Amino acid sequence: MAKANPKKDKTKHRSSADFMIASGNDVPFNYVESFKSLRTNLNFIAATEKINTLVLTSAIPGEGKSNTAINLAITLAEDNKSVVVVDCDLRKPSLNRYLKLGHNFKGVTDILTGTATVEDALIEFEDLGIHVLTAGAVPPNPSEMLSAEPMQKLVADLKSAFDYVILDTAPVGLVTDTLQIGRAADLTVFVTRADYTPKSSIGLLNTLAQEKKMPNPCMVLNGIDMSKRKYGYYYGYGNYGKYGRYGYGRYGNYGN
Repeated sequence: MAKANPKKDKTKHRSSADFMIASGNDVPFNYVESFKSLRTNLNFIAATEKINTLVLTSAIPGEGKSNTAINLAITLAEDNKSVVVVDCDLRKPSLNRYLKLGHNFKGVTDILTGTATVEDALIEFEDLGIHVLTAGAVPPNPSEMLSAEPMQKLVADLKSAFDYVILDTAPVGLVTDTLQIGRAADLTVFVTRADYTPKSSIGLLNTLAQEKKMPNPCMVLNGIDMSKRKYGYYYGYGNYGKYGRYGYGRYGNYGN
């Protein structure tokens, strides 16, 4: 398999028009600042630990993990980092929908089955400063594909080519796919949504952390409406209970 190269001429260029990103004058201030705060938190961790591969997951669908993955990537890219977002939800991919790519692009499963190279499948969004690998065709055995050696090699190749690799995975409360791919990551970001995530799901995160089934689990609190709730201003890098080291507030909720 060829090594991923962000500057490869074959990389496709797309426009991200109409996508809600954490930048621009028409975006709520809290929305933008919360992603910048998350970036700052990661920088603090990276100052003492080797962190460049992140797994983003949630307990159930609809908690905002894919949108968080994309906007975190964009925010990191604004800090002059090379970033690739990989759709590892091989059961219900969403990055192609968020980024209006359609379903005719090569992706992860095509690379794993040897029908495409990373250079064939890698998509560059020049306006956002990020690269994306879609999931590709939905396979009959997603968990097995994610745990196999070719997937580990794909992640390793991406790690050597980019400053950050963000793996957008399936909800860990529903399937074991995330636990399979998590072995290749340095950090797990567990996205929860205010007034939506079941309390039992928070317990699940605590169990996975105690059993060391997820690397360095952290929590992101999503879907906070600051105009209605008295959550206070806690966009910093404070401790968020016993379920994870870092939490941040975020304005609104946009998708899965």
